[in-house]
Amino acid sequence: MRTDTVNMEPPGSQVRSYPNSIQKLARYFKTISSDKTIAETADLFDKDTGVFVLCVVDTLSRPLGIVRRDRLFLLLGKRFGWDLMGKQPVPDVAETVPVFSGDTNIFTVSQVLSAAFKEGAAGTENSFIVLTGPQGVFTGMLSFQDLSNYFVDMTNGDIALASLLQERFLANAGEVSCGKAGVTAWSLPAKGVGGDFYFIKDLGEGRFFAALCDVSGKGIAAALVVSMAWGFLRAHPIKGGLADVIAALNASVTGTFHMEKYLTGFFMIYDSSSRQLQFADMGHSHNLLLRGRAFHPLEMARVNLPVGIEADIKPAVFRTGIKANDALLIFTDGITEQDNPDGQEFGDRRLLELALQSHLENRNLDTLLAPALENFRKTTPQRDDMTFLFFRF
Repeated sequence: MRTDTVNMEPPGSQVRSYPNSIQKLARYFKTISSDKTIAETADLFDKDTGVFVLCVVDTLSRPLGIVRRDRLFLLLGKRFGWDLMGKQPVPDVAETVPVFSGDTNIFTVSQVLSAAFKEGAAGTENSFIVLTGPQGVFTGMLSFQDLSNYFVDMTNGDIALASLLQERFLANAGEVSCGKAGVTAWSLPAKGVGGDFYFIKDLGEGRFFAALCDVSGKGIAAALVVSMAWGFLRAHPIKGGLADVIAALNASVTGTFHMEKYLTGFFMIYDSSSRQLQFADMGHSHNLLLRGRAFHPLEMARVNLPVGIEADIKPAVFRTGIKANDALLIFTDGITEQDNPDGQEFGDRRLLELALQSHLENRNLDTLLAPALENFRKTTPQRDDMTFLFFRF
């Protein structure tokens, strides 16, 4: 049985691919001409075990469908399969699959396939995509799994980059002077990149600005908000007072994300010369002042709405005096709401006991809290991002 006319190196295997075009993902380039029989196709599969899918092409190398090794032999394995089908032309068993021009953007292909899946369009149940070039000439194939792997790799790369950026953000935030106050800062994202972040900025003359924020959502979307907000705070001069800073940040968040993303946060300016703390709680509510051996919530008439909820805001800002040896703990609920295998939450009491111990023994809170959380949750996964700022005055 002759198979020497089977086209095993089609012109499409050398087609140039461009960045973000679907052609760059093509992995399979073997074809068989439409005048071949099913038996000849099976013979080819038998002789080359490395081939498991072929594109059936016409005399002008235009695709007519695909033939897969496993499905072909399943058909031929049926009773009288060889006798009934062996001499039939291979197009009779070719599967219809989605066909795209090789220069189509990868994201466009994904969107079209997603819409087709939802509508149950014919051919979308198959697991291969055929690509074409000028004049509709076959240029290659890829599997749906190849497309999926591309997005997985891209997402993992984005997460790794976002995680690295967040590490740099937080590392830089801890390098500034806090005047006469000491600060311990700690953050542990739950999913590689998180929606928690803190920011500290030296304002000179014994004053500093600090913020701890919790962005709605997780993953890359939250990381975008974190990057934008952190960059804004770093670039903003912070000269017009705390309310102006928060209002400007709110305008930036709403203008960028159109009230689809928001963040809760605690914002403060401390002046060591007057020992005055100026603060605003933007829907956060996890802040406690340690005086003596007791923690007390900071007194305020109201808690503001989160940043990004409304286009124009006038945040309420409050002031309080700070005494020698006071401490201020600001944290996110990922710490206190972490549960263990018995369903118990870590809770405020455990956190505050560790914070008091840290303050009395002059130890960094993270060195006490991190192992305590690990021992508490045991095999339970980390549920949420965990972050705190602990100021000692």
